[in-house]
Amino acid sequence: MVQDCDGYVIGVDLGGTNLKAGALLSDGEILYRTATPSRVDEGRDSTVRTIIAAIEEVRSRVEGGRLAGVGIGIAGAVKQREGIVVQAPNLPGWEGFSIVGALSEAVPCPVFIDNDANLFTLGEGWSGAARESANFCCLTLGTGVGGGLVLDGKLWHGVDGTAGEVGHIVVEPDGIECPCGGRGCLEMYASATAIVRMAVEEGVKGTLTTDELARRAREGEEQCGALFSRAARYLGIGMTDLVNLLNIDMIVCGGGLAGSSDLFLDEARREMVERSFAIPGERVKVVTAELGSEGGMVGAAFLALQSGERDG
Repeated sequence: MVQDCDGYVIGVDLGGTNLKAGALLSDGEILYRTATPSRVDEGRDSTVRTIIAAIEEVRSRVEGGRLAGVGIGIAGAVKQREGIVVQAPNLPGWEGFSIVGALSEAVPCPVFIDNDANLFTLGEGWSGAARESANFCCLTLGTGVGGGLVLDGKLWHGVDGTAGEVGHIVVEPDGIECPCGGRGCLEMYASATAIVRMAVEEGVKGTLTTDELARRAREGEEQCGALFSRAARYLGIGMTDLVNLLNIDMIVCGGGLAGSSDLFLDEARREMVERSFAIPGERVKVVTAELGSEGGMVGAAFLALQSGERDG
């Protein structure tokens, strides 16, 4: 039981499989954290109940403090100000759903939402790898490729709230069709899903998971190593676009595939340096995320803190 807290915020990271929630102070200290299955396969109402239960669990573990706000990260496109989910492929039935409205009666404080990759970016900028940078991009390399942008110290949403979709930078003009409707998107070549697909295409035998392929690559299996090198090349091309267009000073890579970054990140940076303008390309730092799987939760808490301060 955490006690004697003057005020705190709660961050919730809602994924297609798991939900993480935690209470944080304004300096980023995590007072309490919890994780539970998100139960999205049981329907929207069940997931909402799971969110409320997680928030109540966290509140019950923090005594003597005022809950100032709750931030929630959604794996999909959202309208931040309206509190509405626009599109969420991993959350069936959530399109057009007002999650903030659904939680307003159960949660005794303001609730704020944003895309989960944006909140991962906020988290790394608040207390992670990019805490000393005002111009950076975070990439989430997992099942797909997500991203978030911070420019001049502010999260950049764009006109329609869809900025930062780095996974849909085109790196192969006549490439593989992407679920977004385009072709040759970065996430079709530099995600965990892409690496497994390429392994099938190349006739790699055995268990085909990125962890297993990474293990075999580290043990010197050339066919497996070549998969990560191919992904590195495309990732470097995508990074080049970011550097040349935005002149940022840091790229932070997180997500499940980042655990295998030793196999591709240096190579991706070399590709980027070779292709980009010399000065920004040489200067930009390419690093792995520091907050790991808690980045989205931390960023969601920071969203609540930041939004509460602004609205107040």
